[in-house]
Amino acid sequence: MNENGLTDCLVELVAAIGKEDFAQCFLAVFEKIANVQLCSVFSVGPGQLVKLLFAQGKHPELADFSSQASLVYASRFWRSDSQMSRLFHSGVQRPIIVRRRAVDIADPAYRATCYERGDIRERLSIFWPGSPVLFANGYRVGSRAAFSTETIEQVEEQAPLLMAAVESHLRNSHLAGRMLNETELMQSLRAMVPSLSIREAEISVAMMLGETQTEIAERKRLSSNSVITYRRRAYSKLGLVNRRDLMRLHRHMAFEGRL
Repeated sequence: MNENGLTDCLVELVAAIGKEDFAQCFLAVFEKIANVQLCSVFSVGPGQLVKLLFAQGKHPELADFSSQASLVYASRFWRSDSQMSRLFHSGVQRPIIVRRRAVDIADPAYRATCYERGDIRERLSIFWPGSPVLFANGYRVGSRAAFSTETIEQVEEQAPLLMAAVESHLRNSHLAGRMLNETELMQSLRAMVPSLSIREAEISVAMMLGETQTEIAERKRLSSNSVITYRRRAYSKLGLVNRRDLMRLHRHMAFEGRL
């Protein structure tokens, strides 16, 4: 590991607290210390309400795999993650670093959706007790070597700074108003209308944030017809007629404090 490179990444992470590029800087640090390609960070609140704070990283083959798999995990598979669920219920008050191999996951749907589909072989997690509980996951894709003892020790060494930065970022974001990013908007929409699929929420949020259907198709690697189909389904479930209604909903969510 290049110590100078890591120091530069840590400086950039601290400087990014409260800013839009925080997630990207977080992944850069995680990548330096653990050679991961993707990461996700979650909070667990009262009633085991799991919320995706951010997912970052570009999968070599699947557009938006990181965010999609992470959202499905938060909404559907959290309780199938025996490691994290057990830690949460244990009441442990110290940070813990844990490894999770895909082959050890008992739930076949969870394993297929969040790991096998993206050729994820292994995960390294930082469990961070507090209020709320936080945990950060780093993932290796494809044939990269398993996490070594040395790597785990490096993550353990840097975990306090990494997670303190996440806590500071959350506090800054709340003081400035809720984060207006895709992840936050998608979770708010799906909380309002649980029947809304992740892809339908993605298309709706992208349009809320000003993207055209052509831009969405290019960024999501979808056909134009697919974008139109998802948009129509989303409008129907949300009770909307056109984009003007969508933008009105966006403003209403902000006014009501959902954002």
